[in-house]
This record gives sequence, structure tokens and C-alpha cells, in this order.
Amino acid sequence: MNASIFNSHQQAGFDLFRLSKSKDAVDLSPNTLRAYFKAGLPSYRRGKTVFVSRDELRQFITAKAAA
Repeated sequence: MNASIFNSHQQAGFDLFRLSKSKDAVDLSPNTLRAYFKAGLPSYRRGKTVFVSRDELRQFITAKAAA
């Protein structure tokens, strides 16, 4: 991957984390996030690895709390 493209994503707020690392990244279990996926939270796959956006998770939780 072109390093300048990768750096521009980081500067633009590229905020994905692995589902398997969710406990460390956002203090939520993978099973909780899987339930959120069923409720509409987007997820992204690269092969068998599942990624979640911190920003989309924040928006999802905020919207769920407001409902």
C-alpha cells in the first residue's frame, strides 16, 4: 500500500479496529458488537477479519440512547 495514502487516511480519522480487539479498543465484547451488527451497526470484512469504525459505533450508541 502506498504510505502516503495510508497516512492521509490516518489524518482524515481512519478509525477502524478489529472485532477481536474490541475489548481493548472500546471496552465492549465481540458478542456485544455482533448484536449491534444485527441491529444495524456496519462492519467491514477483509478476508476473515472483521473491522468496526469507532465513529460509526459512537453514532450508533448515541442514536440508540436517544431513541
